[in-house]
Amino acid sequence: MALWIEKYRPTSFDEVIGQKDSIEKLKAMLKKGDIQHMILSGPPGVGKTTSAVVLAREIFGDVWTQNFMELNASDDRKLSVIQGKVKEFARSKPLGAPFKMILFDEADSLTQEAQQALRRMMEEYSATCRFLFSVNYQTNIIEPLQSRCAILRFQPLSKQDVFEFIDRLSKNEGLTIDGDAKEALESVSRGDLRALTNLLQSLANVSKVILSHTVYINSGVLDGSKIKEGLKLAISGDYSKAREVFLSILDKGINTKELVGQIFDIITSSEDILDKKSRGYAIEKLAEVDYRIVEGATPFIQFQSFLAFLSALKR
Repeated sequence: MALWIEKYRPTSFDEVIGQKDSIEKLKAMLKKGDIQHMILSGPPGVGKTTSAVVLAREIFGDVWTQNFMELNASDDRKLSVIQGKVKEFARSKPLGAPFKMILFDEADSLTQEAQQALRRMMEEYSATCRFLFSVNYQTNIIEPLQSRCAILRFQPLSKQDVFEFIDRLSKNEGLTIDGDAKEALESVSRGDLRALTNLLQSLANVSKVILSHTVYINSGVLDGSKIKEGLKLAISGDYSKAREVFLSILDKGINTKELVGQIFDIITSSEDILDKKSRGYAIEKLAEVDYRIVEGATPFIQFQSFLAFLSALKR
């Protein structure tokens, strides 16, 4: 059985969903034959790497694999890799093309030393190689590299874009997906089409009829109604009952950091839970809890401190 993420990976610019401005810029570069060094910036699963691969296919044709190298910078992030594998590829003569291309996926994971080495290589090998960087956070790329690149910003996909993709897959695979299930898929994927495709394939292996509750169960994401119940109890001042609700959620194997992310989404999108002023205080506290968890604090204790804060918020 073929992996759907490969089966439905776009092979042309026209198949890329929801990135009109960036795709138009790439098409213009291709038409003029004037390909620059580039930073492709945006959230995961919105088409950055796919667009780079499509560009390479369009430029190099049948010899694209010989003239294109993709490195996952989160793995190949050390200076030794840059000075070895990358340098060797960049300085070698392109095959039947004016230049080669190298893509650093997740390039915001590159060390400072590796980025400094790349800055020099971009100058030295500009006649034989173009450097592309796919990043989630452009600010993690040093200024000297940013100044040498055209920056293409890939936008988070809209709900309509995600629904279009779901409709395409459901038609091709013979799936039945009702409106509630589509809403659930859009919610849990957060615009990441790669994650959405993997989830849909796993669900389709079980049943061709996709229901909203199975989406939540299989994605490890809870239906927001239970979280809202716990939040409202905490805000009303009933810390003990709110704690019981969230303990029942965590007992189902939900990661505390994921729960914090879901609470953030609910607080920022639901106006019936907190007023504007209280919402600001809650988001500030939630950001503090999230930071402490990332820095290694005990997630359970940090989350309890957030519930205690909510319980005391209106006193």
